[in-house]
Amino acid sequence: MKKRFGFTLAEVLITLGIIGVVSMMVLPTIKGETEKIVTIAQLKHSYSTLQNAIRMSEYHNGKAKRWQFDNTMTGKKFFEKYIKNYIKYTQAFDSTQLKDQVPRKLLNGHKYNGSTYGTKNGGVYHILLLNGSMVSFNLVNSGRRENGWWVGIDVNGINAPNTIGKDTFLFYFSPQFGLQPFGGPGTPASSQWNYMEYVNEENTVRDVLTDSKYSTSCSRDAADLRSNYSQTGYWCTALIMNDGWKISKDYPWSKVKKHQKEKKH
Repeated sequence: MKKRFGFTLAEVLITLGIIGVVSMMVLPTIKGETEKIVTIAQLKHSYSTLQNAIRMSEYHNGKAKRWQFDNTMTGKKFFEKYIKNYIKYTQAFDSTQLKDQVPRKLLNGHKYNGSTYGTKNGGVYHILLLNGSMVSFNLVNSGRRENGWWVGIDVNGINAPNTIGKDTFLFYFSPQFGLQPFGGPGTPASSQWNYMEYVNEENTVRDVLTDSKYSTSCSRDAADLRSNYSQTGYWCTALIMNDGWKISKDYPWSKVKKHQKEKKH
């Protein structure tokens, strides 16, 4: 008789068990990397869509530096006057509808209380693009000669996690510099908003963007996560663009780490 070679039931079960363990270890990593790729694709597409709308509007309405940026402009008025005719969208609403339905968080995990998403500010306007992203417009009175527009892009609309630096990314639209990542040229220097104020021979743009001592930085570390004003993630858009439209290994995609241990009460 010819001998038959094969695996015993025990060997098969052990092999399947090993495959299962390996899969459990690898799948979260694959899922995380896929989420990053989708996030960047959505963000870049939405940013390009908005930039194209601005360029077309400038062709018909003159350069943005001559647009109306005074305090009489609401988000809705600004959108309807300068953007609406040059962009395709499916829905529009203001923050009175958004605040209760879609609460938002900062990168540090604290509740976002700013006027763009966190209050029932009727002056803020939001639109949903064809790709599902939500674009928000909020006039900022800088207290200086020029006002500007705080622009937010949520890459998956009103869906979770609704967190700055994860699916919500901030820009600033000024008359002089146009649409820039939040913290870049044109952004007011108040509240550590403008990272260009801290760039010098010793500190590159990336050094500043990832330095946890700045409350608006995009870093894995935070000095004190108990504070709403530590590690907000406002500069995460700038970090992504500075790194060539990618989420680098040191990007705080997972939870932000504490720099100091919290005191026990």
